[in-house]
Order: sequence, then structure tokens, then C-alpha cells
Amino acid sequence: MTPFLWFGVALRAIGVWTIVTGLELGVTGFNLLRGLGEANEYMARAYFNQLIGHLVIGLVLIKFAPMIAQWAYPVVRTPVVEEKEEDAEV
Repeated sequence: MTPFLWFGVALRAIGVWTIVTGLELGVTGFNLLRGLGEANEYMARAYFNQLIGHLVIGLVLIKFAPMIAQWAYPVVRTPVVEEKEEDAEV
């Protein structure tokens, strides 16, 4: 596989992992809302805000992985050189 394809796979894997960690934050927020844990520093709303952020970032990474990979690894096109008529006759 080319570096372009590996980079796209890595972006998608990071996107999936970001969604998984976001869901973990959502479960923590739900637990705090139901009183199943103590929140000394954070409120349940903060966990849900982070859940939304993680989901958005993860979905963007998954959806736009090819475009981001194209930006990181642009296709280099070599210019087509036409032969001169003199070179063709020789």
C-alpha cells in the first residue's frame, strides 16, 4: 500500500477511536446525571459537550479522510514533454 492509502486508513482509525472515546464521555455524563458518581470538578453537561465535540471530529475524520490525505500527499503530475521534430527524424 502507498503512503497515501496508509494515511487514509490511519485517519479513519483515529476517527473511530475518537468516536469511541466520545461515547465513553457520554456514558460518564449519563452516570453523573443519574447520580451514579460524584462530580467534584465537572458537571454532566461538560461531558456531553465533549461527547458532541468528539463525535463531530470523529465523523469529519472518517468522512473526509480521502480529502485530507490528498492534501497531505498531493499527486505530483510530471509534465508531458513533446519530442521535437528534429529528434523524431534522427
